[in-house]
Parts: sequence; structure tokens; C-alpha cells
Amino acid sequence: MPTEVITATISAFTTLIVSIGTWHVTMRQYRVKNEQMVDNAINDVKKELSNVKDDITQVNSTVQQHLSIIDLKIDTLSERVDKHNNVIERTYELEKRAVLNEERIRELQERVG
Repeated sequence: MPTEVITATISAFTTLIVSIGTWHVTMRQYRVKNEQMVDNAINDVKKELSNVKDDITQVNSTVQQHLSIIDLKIDTLSERVDKHNNVIERTYELEKRAVLNEERIRELQERVG
């Protein structure tokens, strides 16, 4: 009987050692798989951030181009407004002179007539 107990104990101990070894290998594989998943997720986030950065750069470039065009249009409109204002000022001056000339003509007509 003691041999049977020793054999059973050795068998149980061997089973326990194999189970622990299997569990250890399984846990190592699980850990490696999880590390790979985390690394892949981190790489995906890095790629996405890079894409977002590129998108922001493109949007910024487009906005800068539009702002340049707007500035050019504002400058052009400012020049046109200045020219228009100059024409208006000259027109007022001409109207004043016309009124003065009409008064002089009337005065001269009264003297003559």
C-alpha cells in the first residue's frame, strides 16, 4: 500500500506540475497577445493623430490662402472706394463752381441788361 500511495502522490504531483506549467505557458501567451493588442492600439492612435495633424495642416493652409485672397480683395475695394470718394469730392467742387458761375452770369446779365 505505501507504494500505491507514493505512486499516487507522484502522479498527483506530476499532474500538478504539468497543470502549473500549462497555466504558466497559457498566461505568457495571453500576456504576449495582450501586449501585442496594446501595441497595435497605440500604433493605430499614433497613425490617427498623424492623419489629424496632416488634416489640420491642410485646413490651415487653405485658410491662409483664403485670408490672402480676402486681404487682396479688401485692398482692391479700398482703392476703389478712395477713387469713388475722390470723384464725389471733385463733383461737389464742380457743383459749387457751377453755382458761382451761374450767379456771376446773372450779375453780368443784370449789368448788361
